[in-house]
Amino acid sequence: MKSISFGIHLPVMGFVRGGPISREQIISFARKAEELGYDSLSVNDHIVFRTDWLDAISSLSAIAAVTNRIKIGTSILNVVVRNPVICAKALSSIDIISEGRLFAGLGPGSSKGDYDACGVPFEDRWKRFSEALEVIHALWNEKDEPDSQSLDYEGKYYKLKGASIQPKPYQKPHPPIMIASWGSEQGLRRVAKYGDGWMASAYNITPAKFREKWMLLLNYRREMNRDVEQFENSLMTMFGYIDNDKEMVQSMVQKVLSPALGRPADELNNLLLFGSSDECIKKISLLYESGVRRIHFWPINNYLQQMEIFFKEIVKNFR
Repeated sequence: MKSISFGIHLPVMGFVRGGPISREQIISFARKAEELGYDSLSVNDHIVFRTDWLDAISSLSAIAAVTNRIKIGTSILNVVVRNPVICAKALSSIDIISEGRLFAGLGPGSSKGDYDACGVPFEDRWKRFSEALEVIHALWNEKDEPDSQSLDYEGKYYKLKGASIQPKPYQKPHPPIMIASWGSEQGLRRVAKYGDGWMASAYNITPAKFREKWMLLLNYRREMNRDVEQFENSLMTMFGYIDNDKEMVQSMVQKVLSPALGRPADELNNLLLFGSSDECIKKISLLYESGVRRIHFWPINNYLQQMEIFFKEIVKNFR
């Protein structure tokens, strides 16, 4: 029997600008995901975007308070434009509120608009991101003792003197840190060095490329004498719409997702979970054989109905 975990993205993104996003929509979605038995819930992060987008940290805090068992996390949180100290503080608080259910998906994001809006040079994002990871690790790993609650850090972009994050996260020493990368050598080495796992982007990688990059990443971990047995991976932003009506499915790709992402419809249709249940099962089987161990589904319409169809018609085949 194939073993793979399935999470789902919280619908914080409005695929059409001005579309309805409400408290009820977010809360009912989170509760339904837990009720059905999804492994995890995640929120993506943009400050500005071509469509509406709820704030990631605020949304995650809300669902932490109304769920009890399901894992929750960011996929990813842009720790560069938000500042790593502020992110460490916010994520620590959410881990406490959720009683240790948080996973921290971190990255620099890929949207220049977010950087322009926040006054951070886009071209510096990767160097800033490496420092940001060092800052978060240092803040979360400092001893939780009254006489050692200070951190000095001297980097090019971040400088801390006697800094401390209290209280510390619920999980010790810290929540799992999952690092995003589209698969460059430098990016994967960063994941291997700083991460407890890798977050890959479903609409930016094929099954064959995933296998290649995953093997490379594990080799980097071994070179660094890091654990590979407990090292995780997740395929995020797996947008989709499941229906036997081919015209309906193609309409969702062409009229909803393609304009929202600014990506060609044919490309999205091939990489993501659009089609009948049987077609989607075949796509997931290929991903599993390529080494994928967790997939986060993101329905682009009829959210509650689609999350139930996905769980009852597809997830059962991988348990």
